[in-house]
Amino acid sequence: MRNWLLKSVLRRRFLMPLGVALALIWLSIGVTQMHQEEDQWVSSSSTHDILLLEGSKSTSRLVADWQPTGVLFEVERLVLFERIDRILSRYPRFIGPEDRKRLVEMLVLEGQRTGIDPVFLAALIRVESAFSRQAVSCKGARGLMQVMPATGEEVARKLGIEWSGPHQLHDLEVNVRLGVSYLDCLLDYYEGNYKFALTAYNRGPGNVRHIVRRHGFLKREYTGYFRRIQSFYRGYLRTLGPHPGSIPQV
Repeated sequence: MRNWLLKSVLRRRFLMPLGVALALIWLSIGVTQMHQEEDQWVSSSSTHDILLLEGSKSTSRLVADWQPTGVLFEVERLVLFERIDRILSRYPRFIGPEDRKRLVEMLVLEGQRTGIDPVFLAALIRVESAFSRQAVSCKGARGLMQVMPATGEEVARKLGIEWSGPHQLHDLEVNVRLGVSYLDCLLDYYEGNYKFALTAYNRGPGNVRHIVRRHGFLKREYTGYFRRIQSFYRGYLRTLGPHPGSIPQV
């Protein structure tokens, strides 16, 4: 009887705690492994879902260099590419496939550089030149964004772009870079007011100053250009749906 009681006490005091400890250690190892496998699956699944947006050719590159912020930036660019391409696809008579691809890339690049919605930039180009690189106005403004040669030369100098003459304004990349940079400067000058910035883009900052000094404000009769771009922009947004990023309040 005493031996049985002794064995019982030993089991309760030593063997049972030891068994519980071993069970907890095993459980901890199992849970850790399960979480590691789960984390690995989630990471792989998330990457795969994102890669579906871009296509299989770049899969190995993105998997190798996968970083959350980098992937989100890639997704942002892909969404913008798709939105701008949908807009430009409406105008096959005015812009060919090769120029269309180049313009999509430039509008996304410049939009992300300056913070101006690329859809808005597409609306501006639609009003300015109807997407014709060879467009020339009666006043001499040239290219997609109808940049005046004197303005183009000044902005090119500030950006460190070599200037060889007005013919450069018919180069798609040069014209868009100069035109967007000029608009960005005007937006800074007018503290983000698109009505004033676009009226100055169209009429010149000097004329806007004269109008405001004469009337005390920017009269509606002088803002038709702004309202036309606004109309195209809103029409594009209705078709595409609003982009989750920043959209200028115009």
